[in-house]
Amino acid sequence: MVTSQPLGVTADEVVGGVEVVDRRHLEDNLSGSLADTIAHEPGVSTTYFGPAASRPVIRGLGSDRVRVLVNGVGLIDASTNSPDHAVASEALEAQSVEILRGPAAIAYGGGAIGGVVNVIDGRIPEERAEDGLDGRFYASMTSVDEGETAAGRVRFNAGEFVINLEALTRTADNYDIPGYAESDLFRLFEEAEHEHEDEDHEDEDHDEDHDHEEEEHPYGSVENSRLDFSSASAGISWVGDNGFLGFSVKQSNALYGVPGHAHAHGEEEHEDEDHDHDEDHDHEDEEHEGEHGDVRIDLEQTRYDVRGEWRDLGEHIERIRFSFGVGSYEHVELEGDEVGTRFTNDGWEGRVEARHTPIELWGGSWEGAAGLQAFNRDFEAAGEEAYVPPSETSDWGLFIVERWDRETWGLEGGLRLETRELDTPAESRDFDTQSFSGSVFVRPVRDTFLALTLSSSERAPTDVELFADGPHVATRSYETGNAALDVEKALSAEITARTTIGEWELEGSLFRADYDGFIASFPTGEEEDGFPVYEYRQEDAVLSGFEGRIEGPLGSVGVFDLSGELTGEYVRGELDDGGNLPRIPPLSFTAGVTASTARHDLHLEAEWADVQDEIASEELKTQSYVLVNARWTMEPFDDRGMRIVLEGRNLTDQEARVHTSVLKDLVPLPGRNFRAALVLDF
Repeated sequence: MVTSQPLGVTADEVVGGVEVVDRRHLEDNLSGSLADTIAHEPGVSTTYFGPAASRPVIRGLGSDRVRVLVNGVGLIDASTNSPDHAVASEALEAQSVEILRGPAAIAYGGGAIGGVVNVIDGRIPEERAEDGLDGRFYASMTSVDEGETAAGRVRFNAGEFVINLEALTRTADNYDIPGYAESDLFRLFEEAEHEHEDEDHEDEDHDEDHDHEEEEHPYGSVENSRLDFSSASAGISWVGDNGFLGFSVKQSNALYGVPGHAHAHGEEEHEDEDHDHDEDHDHEDEEHEGEHGDVRIDLEQTRYDVRGEWRDLGEHIERIRFSFGVGSYEHVELEGDEVGTRFTNDGWEGRVEARHTPIELWGGSWEGAAGLQAFNRDFEAAGEEAYVPPSETSDWGLFIVERWDRETWGLEGGLRLETRELDTPAESRDFDTQSFSGSVFVRPVRDTFLALTLSSSERAPTDVELFADGPHVATRSYETGNAALDVEKALSAEITARTTIGEWELEGSLFRADYDGFIASFPTGEEEDGFPVYEYRQEDAVLSGFEGRIEGPLGSVGVFDLSGELTGEYVRGELDDGGNLPRIPPLSFTAGVTASTARHDLHLEAEWADVQDEIASEELKTQSYVLVNARWTMEPFDDRGMRIVLEGRNLTDQEARVHTSVLKDLVPLPGRNFRAALVLDF
């Protein structure tokens, strides 16, 4: 069942693209952050701002166009404001992750115009613990960054109540890479600029130039990529025959380096200080790591949640469920031991939805749900990089979704009305948006599902897009907002197909979205405070593409049963004036083969990403790469309470860069990495 959908529909019956990733799959494919762990799913990529800060990208869209939720409500963090801000949720905290690809604005508002990643974490128990007590434990070590991860959960019954306790810790050092941190093209451009500067500084000796060049081209590891994450939570629920009601509290802390950030600061310092002072400054950095140039983020969040569900409420109401979260978030950007900028985000978000009982109508079954979702947040940034003024955002939305199913075919439709108010000390804006969708689906033969969905989605601008005005070192730009921005509108069409051929399962989607007034930051050609100026404005744009998966048995070899899987995805992002949208992922395919016995799974896969040369004016081309990964999973005991995972990633030590990352020319993916993990379930 896909709980992110208001209707009680299974994954193979959802009219749009959907993926449900269970806990075992997350543990087997764990790769740092939540976004990086699910980035191998069809249609999903990552903003990869180093191993600590990444957000999901779905079909080329990210930031405020993809909502990252926990149990249906927002994270109440600052991750949408800047790509160097970490998401306040870890992959190992999830029991499952539901990914809705394509517009989900009907159920979750304009912030989901590109999709939804919903983390089902189980902090508030919905069921009683089996045999009165259950739990899990995960521990792993990684070679590429000397990383250590541990997570545990225990759940037990206490009379009519169920108590859930969880804790997680993740630490890592700077990670290794197979070559230069900076891409070849980036170094060529930078060396050309240095040659131009050298013409004006002919009196500097050769040794100083050589030292400066080596300083600017780190090799073998990504500097300032250390991280230290931890979280702890406690939840308690009353669980009855017809529902549950529970409460939880969670504390999250993180201290992590921001790779590429120090490099940008160093450029500014070089413009203002002479070469000799730079040498002294760099020498101090070597002796006192984290001081001066290195920028780190110290993050803390406290969150309280209340959730509940009631079923079988009478003749007309099948179920009512609600979620409500309150969060207090703060992080400071440290330059050495001094606070450069402080970000705070205090807010709440709530959601309630009711599903009516099925109605037999016109030879089919009519099901539906309606609900209310609202949030409020007070955001403030103070310090050197406070490029956004303090703001308060309030958002209210009403939605309804209905589905009529006559077994061989059916219809589904939805409507959402939403209002948003944004207030700053200097000015205010308010927006009213409407989103609606309609689908027709058919089942021409057994185990085949085809659907066509047409939707109109609207998204209100964010505080950054409206009011930004200042240098943003994370994106290496001076950002200026546009208080005159209007609502962003998208007309989308999607064809979804799922079928079986013999024992093989196939699924895929074709999509196209035409945007009227797509909001993005565009270069102006000017400079401010040493950075190129980018301004937010609206342009018409089109995104189109496909994603798909095919998997099934390949026969047997000895005691091993073989199975294969092939996934692929492609997105094309174009502006009406003939230009390209920035940070669009390239064509990519992943092929894997698994050999299984009762206690062993051997998995070998290859990930291929094509060159991305359909780039925006300010971007550099990203080269193609192939990553080879292998994993051995062993269950030594019959009760399957223990699993051992041995994995090797990027076995050929290939240089790989993610085109969807702002830092892709400064921060490549990790080099060859080995992971050993132990998983216990009891």
